[in-house]
Amino acid sequence: MSSRRGVTRAPLFICDRRIPVKDDKEDDALGDYVVKYAQVGSNSGEWAGFIPRSEVIFSENFRQSFRKLISRQMKLLVINLLLKLSNGWRPKRRDVNKICMNSLQIVKQFKVESLYVLCTVDIEKDFNYVQVLKVWDVLPLEDIPKMVKRLDGIYETYCNEYIDRCKEKSLDGDLEVPKSWQAPFNFLRNRNSSTEKQEGHDLDNLSDSCSYTENSKVNDSLLLMKFYPLSSDIVNHLLSNKDGKEVELPFEVTNEEREIINSPRSTFILGRSGTGKTTILTMKLFKKEQLYQMALDRDGDGGFSDRANTEVRDEDPNTDVLHQLFVTVSPKLCFAVRRHISQLKSFAYGKNILPESPSGDIDFIDSTDQFKDIPDSFFDIPPKSYPLIITFQKFLMMLNGTIGVSYFERFPDLREICRGKVGPVRSLALQTYVRAKEVNFEKFCATYLPHFNETLMRKLDPSRVFTEIISHIKGGIRVADSPNGRISREDYVLLSEGRASTLTADEREKVYDIFQDYEKMKAMNGEFDLSDLVNDLHSRLRHEKWKGDRMEFVYIDEVQDLTMGQIALFKYVSSNVEEGFVFSGDTAQTIARGIDFRFEDIRFLFYKEFLHGLGDEVRQNLHRGRISKVFHLSQNFRTHAAILKLAQSVINLLSHYFPLLIDILSPEVSRICGEAPIFLESGNEENAIISIFGNSLSVGVNVVGFGAEQVILVRDDCARHEVLNYVGKQALILTVVECKGLEFQDVLLYNFFGSSPMKNQWRVIYEYLKEQNLLDNSFPRGFPNFDLAKHNILCSELKQLYVAITRTRQRLWIVESNMEFSKPMFDYWRKLCLIQVRKLDNSLAEEMKVASTPEQWKSQGWKLLDENNYEMAAMCFERAQFALGEKFAKAAGLNAAADQMSISNPEEASHFRRQAGEMYESIGKNERAAQCFLALKDYERAGTLFESIGMAEFAAECFYELKEYERAGRIYLEKCGESSLERAGECFLLAGCCSQAADVYSKGNFFSQCLSACAQGNLFELGLSYIQSWKEGAKTSKPDIVKIEQDFLETCAHHYYEQKDFKMMMRFVKVFPFVEAMRSFLRSLNCLEELLSMEEEFGNFLEAANVAKLKGDILLEARLLGKGGHFKEAAMSILWYVLYSSLWGTPGSRGWPLKKFEGKEHLLRIAKSYAILVSEPFYHYAQIQSTILLDEVISLPELGDLLSGSSRNKNITGEILCSWKILDVHLKSDVSLFCCEDNLVPDFKDYSEKQILWNRVSVEAMFYFWSLWRDEIICIIDNVQCLEKQEANEYRSYVEFCLNYLGVLKLYNSKAEPICLLLNPEVEWARDIGDGSFRRNGKLVPLELRHFVIAAKKYWGSELVSVSIEVLHCLDALYKLRSSVGISKPEFSQCRILIHIYEVAEFLLTSKSLICHQSDKQVLWNFIQDSTSRYLSCVFPLDWRSSLRANKVSLRGSKASSRLLRQAFQLLDPKKKLSYGQIGRITMIILGSGKLDSPSYLKVLECFQKNTPWKILFDCLHREEGRGSSRNVFLEVSAVQKFHVALAETFNANWRKEVDYISPSCFLYLLEWLLILSSSFRPYMFTTESGFVEWLMFHEGDRMVPPNSVPHPVEPFKLILEFIPYAVQLLLRNISDTVKWIVNSGVTKWEQYHRLLVLKLFMLLSLLHINFSVCWDLLRELLSTSYISDYLPREFFNPLWRAFKHGNVLEVTVPAIAEAFRRVHNPLVVISWGRDFSNLVPGGALYVEISKYRTSEDVLRFLFPDIAKARKHQGDALKDGAENSSSNVRPLSSNDLGENSVMGVSSDIVAETSSIGESPSENIKTVMELWKVVDMLESVGKVEDQPGIVSSAKALKVDFDECLSAFHLALNEHIWEAKGNFLGEEALPNTFRQNLLGMLDDLRQLHAALSFSDRKLEDKISGIVEISRRLQLRRPMLEHFLYHMFRERSSDAEVNPEDSHASTATSQGAENKNQGNNKSKAKKKKSKRGRK
Repeated sequence: MSSRRGVTRAPLFICDRRIPVKDDKEDDALGDYVVKYAQVGSNSGEWAGFIPRSEVIFSENFRQSFRKLISRQMKLLVINLLLKLSNGWRPKRRDVNKICMNSLQIVKQFKVESLYVLCTVDIEKDFNYVQVLKVWDVLPLEDIPKMVKRLDGIYETYCNEYIDRCKEKSLDGDLEVPKSWQAPFNFLRNRNSSTEKQEGHDLDNLSDSCSYTENSKVNDSLLLMKFYPLSSDIVNHLLSNKDGKEVELPFEVTNEEREIINSPRSTFILGRSGTGKTTILTMKLFKKEQLYQMALDRDGDGGFSDRANTEVRDEDPNTDVLHQLFVTVSPKLCFAVRRHISQLKSFAYGKNILPESPSGDIDFIDSTDQFKDIPDSFFDIPPKSYPLIITFQKFLMMLNGTIGVSYFERFPDLREICRGKVGPVRSLALQTYVRAKEVNFEKFCATYLPHFNETLMRKLDPSRVFTEIISHIKGGIRVADSPNGRISREDYVLLSEGRASTLTADEREKVYDIFQDYEKMKAMNGEFDLSDLVNDLHSRLRHEKWKGDRMEFVYIDEVQDLTMGQIALFKYVSSNVEEGFVFSGDTAQTIARGIDFRFEDIRFLFYKEFLHGLGDEVRQNLHRGRISKVFHLSQNFRTHAAILKLAQSVINLLSHYFPLLIDILSPEVSRICGEAPIFLESGNEENAIISIFGNSLSVGVNVVGFGAEQVILVRDDCARHEVLNYVGKQALILTVVECKGLEFQDVLLYNFFGSSPMKNQWRVIYEYLKEQNLLDNSFPRGFPNFDLAKHNILCSELKQLYVAITRTRQRLWIVESNMEFSKPMFDYWRKLCLIQVRKLDNSLAEEMKVASTPEQWKSQGWKLLDENNYEMAAMCFERAQFALGEKFAKAAGLNAAADQMSISNPEEASHFRRQAGEMYESIGKNERAAQCFLALKDYERAGTLFESIGMAEFAAECFYELKEYERAGRIYLEKCGESSLERAGECFLLAGCCSQAADVYSKGNFFSQCLSACAQGNLFELGLSYIQSWKEGAKTSKPDIVKIEQDFLETCAHHYYEQKDFKMMMRFVKVFPFVEAMRSFLRSLNCLEELLSMEEEFGNFLEAANVAKLKGDILLEARLLGKGGHFKEAAMSILWYVLYSSLWGTPGSRGWPLKKFEGKEHLLRIAKSYAILVSEPFYHYAQIQSTILLDEVISLPELGDLLSGSSRNKNITGEILCSWKILDVHLKSDVSLFCCEDNLVPDFKDYSEKQILWNRVSVEAMFYFWSLWRDEIICIIDNVQCLEKQEANEYRSYVEFCLNYLGVLKLYNSKAEPICLLLNPEVEWARDIGDGSFRRNGKLVPLELRHFVIAAKKYWGSELVSVSIEVLHCLDALYKLRSSVGISKPEFSQCRILIHIYEVAEFLLTSKSLICHQSDKQVLWNFIQDSTSRYLSCVFPLDWRSSLRANKVSLRGSKASSRLLRQAFQLLDPKKKLSYGQIGRITMIILGSGKLDSPSYLKVLECFQKNTPWKILFDCLHREEGRGSSRNVFLEVSAVQKFHVALAETFNANWRKEVDYISPSCFLYLLEWLLILSSSFRPYMFTTESGFVEWLMFHEGDRMVPPNSVPHPVEPFKLILEFIPYAVQLLLRNISDTVKWIVNSGVTKWEQYHRLLVLKLFMLLSLLHINFSVCWDLLRELLSTSYISDYLPREFFNPLWRAFKHGNVLEVTVPAIAEAFRRVHNPLVVISWGRDFSNLVPGGALYVEISKYRTSEDVLRFLFPDIAKARKHQGDALKDGAENSSSNVRPLSSNDLGENSVMGVSSDIVAETSSIGESPSENIKTVMELWKVVDMLESVGKVEDQPGIVSSAKALKVDFDECLSAFHLALNEHIWEAKGNFLGEEALPNTFRQNLLGMLDDLRQLHAALSFSDRKLEDKISGIVEISRRLQLRRPMLEHFLYHMFRERSSDAEVNPEDSHASTATSQGAENKNQGNNKSKAKKKKSKRGRK
C-alpha cells in the first residue's frame, strides 16, 4: 500500500490530537520548551492533555526530510514549531510571506535554525469548510526556490476568490485560529474549472478533465502526495527513531473517499484502475477496528456500535475482537492489505505486529504459506487472525471445512492422501491436491481444448467458451435455482435474447455441447473447477445450518474477478446485510478468464440473494434509499490525464457498442498532465522492436535495454515468443492478461491490433466516428455496420486494450506491424488528438530506455513472482545478478508446470517437480524442496529436509508414511510439543510399543487411547492403575472416566472370553460400573448361563426370567417371574407354553387340533394359581384359557360360553380357538343332524349363537363360524408382515397369537429391530424353511424375520384352504341330502347352501392373501361349476310358487346370487360351440337378473362361431349395454322379433341329436318372456304375478320406461302370435315326445314335472288369448281334450271350463282366467303404462300402474308389503350384529345376501310354504299377528287427536283377542310341561322362564287395558304404550323361541295340487268349491288389508 497517493483532506481516523504546547508568545520561549522535553524524554504520555486550535497536516516529503535529520535536538525544534503553529502561534516578524512569487503570499516559511519549514494555508471540507495548515517540507535555504516554484505552479491556477479565502485570518487574542464557512461553499478552487459557481460544489470534484494543476511526473507530483494529520501518536512515531522500517501511517483521504468510508450502509464502489478502491476498503476496515477498540476501552463489556441506533450483534458478548472479513482474488493484494492493516495497527496500538513473509523472503508472497495460522474452516478462528484478510481461494477452503462433508471427500485419491493427516500437514496436502486438480483457463486450453470437436470450436474463442461455462452455465444467477449446479440447455440458449448476450442461439448450442464434453472429460480425469466447488457449497449451505463464526463486516475487493455464484457465497457468513457488506471493483477490467458481468449485476444479486429472508420493513427501506447507492470513483492516483483520456476513449467505444456489458461512469480525471501516448512509426522496413533493441539477444553489463519499471505488452504467448526472439533479456515481456494488477512506469504495447482476431473488422469503428460527426474526407467511405453477433469479440478486445493502456504511470508507446488493422483506431485517436506520432530513430530509442539498479530488478522480480510469472521473474533476477532469486523463480516455474501437467503427462510432471525440489534444496529453500519431494511421495528425503528446518510435524508425517512409526513417534514426542502427544502415542502404538504409547497418552490425558494401548498389549493391571490414578487426580469428569473405564473393562473381559476363561471374564464383568453394562456385555456374547446366574445372584428375578426366555426355557422363565412377584407374566408364560406344547409338543405333530401331554393339567393349575393372585378378571381370563387348552370334550353351549367370555376379555387366542373348535364340531357332525332354515336369517351372529346355545348344528351357524374363523386367519396373514415392516396397528394381537401359536419368541435387538427365536426348528411348519435361514445358538434358534413371515403366511394359508375345503364337502353333502326329497320341493335352503358353497370356493380362489396349490384350485373349480349349474335349476324352477316367495325374491337380488349367476359365463369355453342348453341358461340369467356387464357379453359373443340368431340378439344386448343399460333394448320391436327368431330356431332344432338341448323349464321361461315382451307394447297387458316378478327383476334398480308405442300391437308380432300357440299345442298334444324331452333334461320324477309343464302351457295360452284376443278356439279345444286337460288341477280347470262354455267373450273369460290363476296361487296382474285401466281388472287380479312407481323396487314393495319393513329390520339387526361381534373382524358374509337385495327378509315369523295351496298354520299366524298388534299399539300414542287414539286402540283389540287365547295356551304349556324346551333336551334356563313369565304377565295387562270402556280407555293409553314397549324389549330374546315353539304345534296342512287328478275332481263337488271360495275370500281380505 506504499504506492497510494492521497489528496489532503480533513482527518479521518481517531488519533489523539491532544498536543502539549507551552503558552509562550515569544520566539525565545521555544528553547525552554525543548529543554523541558529533553528532560522528560519521549514518553507519549507527556504529549497528552491539550487539543490544538488549528489542524496541521504534513506531506510525505516532509516526513522523508524529517527522517533524514540527524540531530534529535533539531527534530524536537521542528516538532515544537509545528505544535506552536497548531496552537495559533505566529512569529512577530512579517517577512515569512515574502518568498512567494506568484502565489499571492500564500506560501510561508518558518525558520528552525538552519532549516526552513514551508507551509501553506488551504481549505478543506469537514462538517464545514475550514482552513488548515499544510506543511510541505523542511529544507535548507538553497532548496527553497525550487520548491516554491513548484508550489507557485500549482497555486497560480487557483481562483482569486479562493486565494483570498485562504489568506483570511481570524484572531483569538494574539493567537491565529482557523476560519470556517458553513456548507455549501459557493466558489471554485481552480480558475479554469468552470466560470459558473455551483452550490455545494465539492472542491475535489474536478469535472473538467482539462483542469490540470501540475505538470510533473506522477511519482514526483505534489498534488498526489500523501498528507498526514499531526497528532500525538504521529509525533511519538516521528520521534521514535525506528530502525529504518517503513511504517504506514493513516493519511488524509479525499472528501469523496471520506463519504464512502463513513457510509453506514452496505456499499458498492465502482472505479477504474488506480482510483483508490482498495485504499477505501482498507481504511473503512481499519476505522471499524478503531471504533470497536474504543468501545471496548469505554464499556469494558465488548459492546460495539458505530452509530447512535445500535443493534444487537451476532457475537458472544464476552468476545474482545471484531469479526471482519476482507477477501480478494490476488494473493499479492491480499498480503499488501494484511501488511497495511498490520502497520496501521502497529502505529495505532504501539505494538510491533507486522506480518513476516511466510516464505522467509519479504518480497515474495506465497498464496498458501501466508495463511498457515488460519484454519481451513470458520470454526475457532484465533482472535489474533482478525481482521480476517484472505484470498478468495482460502475463503472457499474455509467454507468447505465448515459445512457438512467436504467437497473433496468425493475424490478417493485425496482421501488416501489425507488419510491420517491432521492440522497443517493435512492442510498442505489438501492445498497441493487442489492446485494439481483444479481446472483453470490454462489447464482448460492445454488439457481439454485439444479434445473438443473442431467443428464446434470453429469461430469460437477459447476464452469466450471458458467464460460462458464458468460465468453463465455454472456460475450465473439462475444456477442457484438449479438442483444440479448448472442451467439447462434451454435456459442457456434463451440468454441469447437477453441484454448480456454477445453470442447467437446457434453459438450457444455449440458452447453447451462443448460444456457437456468438458464435464465428461473432467469427471474422467477426477478434476474440478471452482464452479463445481462453489455450487456444492451453495447446496450444503442451503440445507445445513451455519455453525461457524459470523462476520460483522465483509469487504470484497476486485469483485469483477468473481462470478455471480461465487459472490453469492458471502451472504452465508454474515447476517449484517444492511451495513455489513462492501463490494469494490471495475467491470472494465473483467478480462479474467471465466468472468463476465456488469457491476449492476452485483447490486441485483445483492437485492435478490442477500436481502432474501429479511423482514418487510428492511425490504421497504430499499425504496427509501437506506441501502447505499453505487459510489463512482473518478479521480485517478496512478497515472496522468493523457493516459486517462486515451483509456476513456476506449470506454466510450465499449459503452456505445455494449452499453449493457459495462457500467457507465463519469470520465476519470487526474490533476497531473503528462506526455500523450506515442505511436511509433519505423523509419524503414525494419521491425520497430529491432530498431529499439537492436539484434543482440544477450544482455551485457554495458548494454542498456528497458528498465525494471518498463514493459512490453503483447497479446498472447505466441506474440511473446516473437518479441523474445528480437529482445532476448533486454526487456520484460508480458501478455495483457498477465499484466492485470501490475503497473509500470512505461509501457510499450506491441502489435495489439495486428494480432487481433478482429483483423479488418476494426473498421467498424468508423461507424462510431460517423455517428459522432468525426468522419472527414480522409477516412474510408466503406466500412461495416456493427452487428452484435458478428462483432461480439469486440467487447473482449476493447477491455484488453483498456487494461493495456492503464498499466502505465507515465509513458505509453504503441507499435504496430500491420497498419491496415490498426488504422481505424489510430484515426479515431488522431481525430480526438489523443496520441502523437513519432518516427522511431536512434535518439528516440535511447530516450525510451531507462536503466535500473539491481535492487529495482530484484524488486520487480519478486512482484512478477507474486503474479506467478516465473519466466520473467527469473529474467529480472538475472538482470539483478541475483542467482538465488533466479533459481527460486525457475524452481517455482517447474513446480507450477508439474501441477499443470499432472494429469496429461504425469511422468514429465514428476521429472519437473524433482528438478524443482533439487533446485530449491540447492539454494537453501528446504521447506519448498521438502514440499516437492512430499508431492513425489519421496518421504525419506522430504522428512529429512523438514526435520532439518525444524518443521518437526511435517517430518514426523513423512516418517509415518514410511511406516517408521517409532522414529515418527519420537519426533512428535520430543519436538512437536503437547499438541502432538496423541499423534506420538498413535505412532508408538503402531510400532508395537504399547507401554510407551500408554505412557505418552497418559501424559496428554488421552484416557481412552491410553487404556486402548494397555488392552492391545494385554497390560490390564497397568490400565487399572491408570484408571485409579485418574480418579484420584480428578483429571477428567466422572462421566468420561466411567465410560473409559467401562470400555477398558469390556476389552479385558472380552479377552478372557476368547480364552474361554469364563471365571476370569466374570471377575472383570462384575466390576463394571453399572449392572446394565454387565447385561449388555454378556448378552452381546450370548453368555446366557453366566447372565442368568448373575441376575439370580443379584436378586433380579425379572431380568433372570428374560434371560431364561432367551434360552427358550419357558417354564424356568415362569418360575422366576413368580419368584419375583410378577404373577400375571408368569401365568401368561405357562399358558403360552401349554398352547405351544398342545400343538407341537408331540413328535410329528402338524399343529391343530390341541393334544394332551403329560403334566398339562398340572401346569394349567399352576397358571390359575398365579392368576388368582393378580385379579378376579384376570383369573377369569386364565380359567377360560385353561378350559380351552385342556382339550376335554366340550359341548357346543360350553364352547359358546367360552367364546363369549373370550370376547368380553378381548382374548383373541380364546376367540380363534373356540371358533375353530365350534367349526370342528360342525364338520364332524352327521349332516342329517343339521338344521337348514328355509327363511333368510336376519342376524347371523344372533342366530348362530342361539344355535350353539341350543346345542344344534346348522348350515347358517357353520357358515357364520367359518366366516368368523376365516376372517381371523386372514387378519393374521395380512398383518404378520407388520413384523418385517415394524409397523404397529390395531391387529397386533393377531400377530402375537400367530407368534404364540407357532412357538416363536419376538424380541428386540440393540437397534430396536424385531428378531424371531424359534423354540423348535423341527416343527412341521418350519421344515420348508431352508437350513440357511436358521442360526442355531443354544435351545432357541434365531430365524430371519422375512423367512418367518413367509413361513407363517404359508402355514395359515394352508390351514385356511384345507379347513375351507372340508366345509365345502360338508355343504355339498348337505345339499345332496336336501335334494334327496326330490324336484317337487326346490327349497330355499338348497339355494342358500349353493350360495355358501360358491362363496367359500370363490373366496379361496380370489383372495389375494392366499396361494392355492393347483390340485386345490381344481377342487374349488369343481365346486364352483357344480354350484352354478345347480343354482340355476333352483332359481328358475318350473314351479312358479317357489319364485313368488319373498325369501327367494330377496335372495335373487343379493350380491352373492348375482356373482353366482355371472359365474356361468366364466365357465364358458370360447373354443367350444355353445349348446342350446347353454344358450338357454345364459338367456335365463340375463332376463332373470338384468345385471350382466360388458365383459360377460363379450365372453358370450366369443363362443359363437358364426352369426346365429342368438349371436345377433346378444350383440344387440351388448351394444345397448355400452349405451347405458341392456334392459332398454327390449323397448324396441325389432329386439323382440330377434328374440322370437332365436327362440324359434332353438325350438325347431333336432333336440334328439343335441348333446345339451334346452330344458323344458328353460324353454317355457323364455317363451313366457317372449309373450310378456310382445304384450308390453300394448297400452296395458295381462301377465301372471310370477311373470311380472321376473320382469321386475330384469329392471331392478332402473327407472321403468314403457316400450315405444305401437299403433297396431298385433301386426309386428304376427309371427310371434303364431309361434307361441304352435309350440304350446305341439308340447301338449305330443305327450310322448314331451316326456322324453323332460327325461332327457335330467328330471327323474317326470310325472310331477309334466303336470306342472301342462299347467304352465295352459296359463301361457290363456295370457295370449286375453292380451291379443287370439287362439280362443285352440284353448277351448285343448280344455275339451281329456287326455290333456286331465293333467290340470281341478281348481284351475273348473273356472276356465265354465267360462269357455259361454263363447269367446272377454268379459267372461278374463274373470275366469283371473280366478283360475288365483286358485293356483299365481294371480293375474294387469299392468298399465300410464292410463287408468282399473275398470278392466277382474276380481282376484292385481292392478299396477307403472307410471306411479319410480323403480321396480317400488313395485315389489307393493307386491310384498311386509318385506319392505322386514328389510329395514334385517339391516338394523345385521348392523347390531356387526357392532356386537365377538371379534374385531367383521364376517364377510354376514351382510352379503341382504345388503343390495331387492327385498329384505322380515324378522316376523314367516310360515313354511313349499307347495301350491300350502298356508301357514293358525298358531304361527298368531305369532305374526301378535307382533303386528304390538307394533301398532306402540305407535298409537303418536296419534294427535284423542278420539283417533281410542278408535285405533279398540280396532286393534279385535285383532288382539283373536290370537291371545291360543297364544296363552301354548305359552303356558311350554313353560310348565315336564319335557322342557321345544328341543326336548334340557329344561328351559331360568332366564328364559323369567322372560316368558314376564311376557305372559304383560299380555294379560294389555288385554285388560284394552277391555275398558271408551272413556276409561283414554286414560289407559299411556299404559298401553308402555306395555307395548316392554314387549318389544323382550322380542329379540324370545322371537325365535316362540317361532320354534309354534312350529312344533302346527299341524301339517299342506295341499298338493298334483294329487288332485281329473278323475277325482268331480267327486269332491261343492265342498271343495266352497272350501276354496272361503279360503279365497279370507286370503283376499288379508291381502287387501296388507297391501292397503
